[in-house]
Amino acid sequence: LGAIGMLAPPVAAFENAIPDYAKYADKPKRKGTPPKDLGVLSRTVEGTDGPITFQGLRGCDGKPNCFSTTGDEELEDRITKGVDTLIAPWKPPTDDPTPFATLTKVVKAYKPGQGFIDGGGFQVVKESDTYLYVQFEALKKGFVDDLEFNLGKDGMVMVRSSSRVGVTDFGVNAIRLNYIADALRGMGWKINELTPKDFPDYFGAANDARDQTFDEDRRKAQMDGLEDLSKGRLDRPTIG
Repeated sequence: LGAIGMLAPPVAAFENAIPDYAKYADKPKRKGTPPKDLGVLSRTVEGTDGPITFQGLRGCDGKPNCFSTTGDEELEDRITKGVDTLIAPWKPPTDDPTPFATLTKVVKAYKPGQGFIDGGGFQVVKESDTYLYVQFEALKKGFVDDLEFNLGKDGMVMVRSSSRVGVTDFGVNAIRLNYIADALRGMGWKINELTPKDFPDYFGAANDARDQTFDEDRRKAQMDGLEDLSKGRLDRPTIG
């Protein structure tokens, strides 16, 4: 599949944006630029016994605005680079002969505006039998997130959902992935829910950002278990 970041088309208003999008159509947008190395490429991560190189999706950059199935194996290695946002691959049911087609159908049925996110709609940029790349747009400021799925040779699905700009994503990527995963779990998929217990730094940053914003919609985008996140945040090892 190769790198596709440079090939991604410029984003305009998506056709499936919610009606309220018209209120903000003339406002400045911060769509950002997709990374140049999206797609399935050679990736290298730190394993327990040394570097591991494989074909996979891009990892995250250590900011609390991304989740990916690509990342260093050891938690200690991951948190030296920032926030831990490594997730487990998604496992389809064995009785589905075309699991990736099922996933693609579920993604295409996504409801813009659910959870008070992605009001600007979404668009499938690239689709094949084993790879799916979708862009999602925020309602007001036009932030664009990149979501990728790839079916591995082992039958597991690799996932990456990430914002392009900013530090925290106000929990948007978690809300989006949990929404899609919930629909698939109802079809027999095994997917871990993204929770504050497992990702305290990510959810803590999202919670702090919502507390400080004047945007009512971002304040509405609440997730379960955000009441007392500070106690669970990870201590960073001393570096250098």
